Amino acid sequence: MILYFVQVISFQLLFLVSYDLFLKKETFFNWNRAYLICSSLLSFIIPFIKIESFQKAIPQEYIVLLPEIILTPEKAVEIIAPSWNWYLIIGIAISSILFIYKISQLVRLKLKGIIVHQGSYKIIKMPNSTMAFSIFNYVFIGDDIEEEKLEDILSHELVHIREKHSLDLLYFELLRILFWFNPLVYIYQKRISELHEFIADATVVKHKNKSDYYEKLLTEVFQTQHFSFTNQFFKHSLIKKRISMLTKQKSREILKLKYLVLIPVLLITLLYTSCNNSTETDIDPKASIEQLEANVKTTLDNFNTYSKSLKGIEILSEKQYAELGDLMQVFLEAQRALSIAKGKEPEALSKLERSYEDYLKERKANIAETSSYETLEKDALEFKMIDKAPTFPGCEGEATLEALKDCFLQNVAKHVNKNFNLKLAEELDLKGVQKMFAKFVVDKNGEIKDMQIRAPHPQLKIEVERVLNTLPKLTPAEKDGKPVSVKYMLPISFKIQ
Repeated sequence: MILYFVQVISFQLLFLVSYDLFLKKETFFNWNRAYLICSSLLSFIIPFIKIESFQKAIPQEYIVLLPEIILTPEKAVEIIAPSWNWYLIIGIAISSILFIYKISQLVRLKLKGIIVHQGSYKIIKMPNSTMAFSIFNYVFIGDDIEEEKLEDILSHELVHIREKHSLDLLYFELLRILFWFNPLVYIYQKRISELHEFIADATVVKHKNKSDYYEKLLTEVFQTQHFSFTNQFFKHSLIKKRISMLTKQKSREILKLKYLVLIPVLLITLLYTSCNNSTETDIDPKASIEQLEANVKTTLDNFNTYSKSLKGIEILSEKQYAELGDLMQVFLEAQRALSIAKGKEPEALSKLERSYEDYLKERKANIAETSSYETLEKDALEFKMIDKAPTFPGCEGEATLEALKDCFLQNVAKHVNKNFNLKLAEELDLKGVQKMFAKFVVDKNGEIKDMQIRAPHPQLKIEVERVLNTLPKLTPAEKDGKPVSVKYMLPISFKIQ
């Protein structure tokens, strides 16, 4: 989810920079209005678009790495929910309260004023005021405004009403509530508000004298109450820009070709979302450097132990290649997590990654592509690319992909903890932390298949496999309405007090 928000903000920044550089100074106001609204919407949609022709350029390993399950006699299951969810919800709540407060202020102004019906719109005359603004089909006008200026102001505000400008502002106001942490939403709303004034001014001066019109703007006494989702006639920060646009020569039609800048911008964003390797590893924000270093050591020891056992074998079997690759990838994931926590990239990491690439090339040269493991890799999909996640019995009521994932995780964690034989610690005389990794596939029939277990003791491996075999049959994942396979990597910690 965090990655999604980062992508949305990045795309909006790219769209806004393109707008300010190429389009902002042109007089194609309605075109600019469409650009701002469409680009803001596209920034939320593009992260979900994956173009296969782009994806094929970069090989990917489609594995969902689940959060670690910690087994202890005292503590059944420990799953730490991301703390940022609470900040997001609190921010939305505060923004909603502020929005409701603004609405209540508008209602109070309406109740104080005198309503005059004028066909499809209503004028609300405000006593002892020079304010002037509109929202939907209401025009708020202070009764202290001079009669000679009233006609121009009313004509201006009626353009806002006819063009449905309030819908634009309300749309961005809702974005400010849902994405309160995104500063670019506020910039979008400011840009669209400017365009609304330019559109209204340009319409009014078609039937008025330009000089007289902007002279009234300069000499007006300003008094207004600011609402971010209303169209205001008197606004200090906009007066100068409005006069500048009124005196600006109309842009030549050929300059509309500037809007073609949207094509390379879209291609850049689509290329990024399609080729970006978005296999995500959820890192426990509370994990210490020592814990991460211990994970690296454990996974590296497992890899080295298995590598030594393969010495002397000239041609590895498919199963041996798979075992070696899985252990190496688990180690690389642990190493990456450590590098993120330390804020730097370990020198050894790039070397290990090159070794992994060499391993993949060697495997491809020695093993037929029709083997079961290769078929598994082709069938397994990246979790974020599927339309519907594998559904655990009892989770059918969850509506979103993330909710299904969370429900799946919770039930798997409970099942493993409930059925795992915790007495193995005493029977095997184990001490400290025992790390285990279970790789399995929820196939197109909803069954658990192709289990590959890594464990420091053979009995632990047998026990993990036994527990996973007792999982109930699931409803399979779906992509484009068809059942698909999804591969999971499940870390399990066995803590002995």
